[in-house]
Amino acid sequence: MKDRAQRVLVVAARPEDGATVFGATIATLVQRGTELIVLTCSNSPGAEDAHAGVREILGITAHHVLREDDGQQFSTRSARELAADLAAAITSLKPDVVVSYASSASGSDHESEARLVREATALATELAGVPFYAASAVPVDRGVAVSSATAIAFKRRAMEIYSDEAPVGESVSTPIEYLRRLRRREVVIGERNRLERAVLALVATAVGALVGLVLTAVHQSAITLFGARVPWGIVAAVALTTALILGLRLIYDTRVAPGFASLGVLLMSALLATSTPGGTILIPGNVSGYSWTFAPVLIVLLVVGWPRVNRQASPSSRDNIELNSPVKGADIS
Repeated sequence: MKDRAQRVLVVAARPEDGATVFGATIATLVQRGTELIVLTCSNSPGAEDAHAGVREILGITAHHVLREDDGQQFSTRSARELAADLAAAITSLKPDVVVSYASSASGSDHESEARLVREATALATELAGVPFYAASAVPVDRGVAVSSATAIAFKRRAMEIYSDEAPVGESVSTPIEYLRRLRRREVVIGERNRLERAVLALVATAVGALVGLVLTAVHQSAITLFGARVPWGIVAAVALTTALILGLRLIYDTRVAPGFASLGVLLMSALLATSTPGGTILIPGNVSGYSWTFAPVLIVLLVVGWPRVNRQASPSSRDNIELNSPVKGADIS
């Protein structure tokens, strides 16, 4: 797991898997001072005291429950439906890394639920653009064993609460199939093939050129209000250019659309800045002219060059997250 991760989200099907599957990993991260959040997709009513004791032993101070339904969702919802809620949770909690189950033999007592949650988490992390790691209570290929004796001891103490005799060792890895999907980008919303990207680039350039033509023509416009000259043309030109490029940047998951739209605006304004055969200059050397010359360039540099922003999930999905009362973490330093 990358060393620079400051906030790690562990996604489990049930609260007891926090100890059974992820206990040593959680204890290790807590020892390192990592901000750790545990999100369980469902609850296990009747064992609240045991769950609270396990959280205290492992040092879990932030625990969220996606749905208080005693596992009913695992038989009624598909992985993609669950992934929508998990993507909302990831977007809201803003982790650097997400940890969930290995693809098989995770060590969970609810293996079918674990497989569903693992598939949904893999999809959700791709949508949210967050690295995904898999943890297993049994050795996995290409995994890194959690070897901290202190962490394993805390896991053993936590499992004693459940009277569980499952293996206490763990290994963590980046799933191979997850890396393959990242390379091919099979499930990421908005991903396009080369032909679609080429068409998108051409359309964006044409739209940008049209916007540049219209706004260049009106950027010198002004009206007089109460004796004062109001240069509404340049204000509208800058505002509409910002709205166009920023809107495309937020809508699409690549810089293709805003980049080529920006190119169209800049090329058209540069073309119209030259003298026409009749000698008229559409962008004269005044305040509005200089503003229209340099403002689009600044807008493009800021909007197109800004780091990628994770796609926001729907507010309705985010409403499904319920926070449990935090418990006091154990001192395992």
